[in-house]
Amino acid sequence: MSGPLLHSLAAAAVALLLLTWGGNLACQLLLRWSGLRAARSAGAAADDAEAATAPRVGRMIGHLERLAIAGGLVVGAWEVLVAVVALKSVARFKDLEEKLNAEYFLVGSLFSVLWAVLVTLAWRAYDARLGLDLAARLAGF
Repeated sequence: MSGPLLHSLAAAAVALLLLTWGGNLACQLLLRWSGLRAARSAGAAADDAEAATAPRVGRMIGHLERLAIAGGLVVGAWEVLVAVVALKSVARFKDLEEKLNAEYFLVGSLFSVLWAVLVTLAWRAYDARLGLDLAARLAGF
């Protein structure tokens, strides 16, 4: 294998890990640091039975959202950012009536988008400098 190919593969693997698990960890830390997680948990204590049986899909949504943003940015389609935010807002519209839920949603979503943009731009810069510059090759499609 050639050096640029190894760099491209390694950069892609690191970026995918950062976009998925790293993004979830970073979002959780931010929400904990901001106090929003504790405030939301205290408010939801009365709904423990419902919360225990509800599916925990937030992580999967975060993974998919950051991967979609990265995919769009790699090919230069910044419109993906608007689509992701719009889809999440429509899906959570009813939940946003409460101030705490709205703040939690906004902080988590905006940080997740920012994380995806920063990781993807770093990935693209590294790949352009040391790898095969896959973004430039994909933009031709």
